[in-house]
Amino acid sequence: MQKAPPAGPAVEDGRVSRAQRLRAERRAQVLDAARRLFAERGYHATSVNDIIVAADIARGTFYLYFESKRAIFEELLDEFFTTLAGTVRRIDVSPGAPPPLAQMLDNLRRIFAALEARRPVVRILLRSAGGIDEEFDRKLADFYGRVAELIERALRTGMDMGLVRACDPALVAWCVLGGVKEVIDRVFVVGAPGADPEAVGRELVEFSLRGVFASGAAKPG
Repeated sequence: MQKAPPAGPAVEDGRVSRAQRLRAERRAQVLDAARRLFAERGYHATSVNDIIVAADIARGTFYLYFESKRAIFEELLDEFFTTLAGTVRRIDVSPGAPPPLAQMLDNLRRIFAALEARRPVVRILLRSAGGIDEEFDRKLADFYGRVAELIERALRTGMDMGLVRACDPALVAWCVLGGVKEVIDRVFVVGAPGADPEAVGRELVEFSLRGVFASGAAKPG
């Protein structure tokens, strides 16, 4: 009986490609299941076994991709930060560019779209991530620190362009982050009735630019 010819490079490449695609799909399946369970039950109340059952995989398969549920949480956190950072565009003040205010609103629209698409992660971050342990709390603090750094860099750029008043950008960045976190919680976690992301975005910009004082009101000091 004549033997089949050995598989050529194209066949081998195809097998490798399929295997890689299957691993990527299975890994994403685990992440999706964990993301959903963390949001529904909270981090503490979700076990590795819960994730295994929800993802419909074997226990050994789980540990091929993740060493623990905290490793999954950390990856979700890093992925979320990368997504947020990728939505923000530098304000362009070159001739012919849209007005800076319009560009700020466009940035907020992209951020809100990213938040809407990732409501489970937003819920996890704002409602169930704290108090896991000291190491993880440091990881969470690092996440918010990186977000504050993004805001601070934007403020410094705005100051250089003459768009932002002279201020302590590091301190103001945390002020902005604190307010935005509360707004995000009300809109994307609690689900405030009638909340319109477009209107919310405009109000955030107006508040950041003018605070609560009416035009012409006396300045403090």
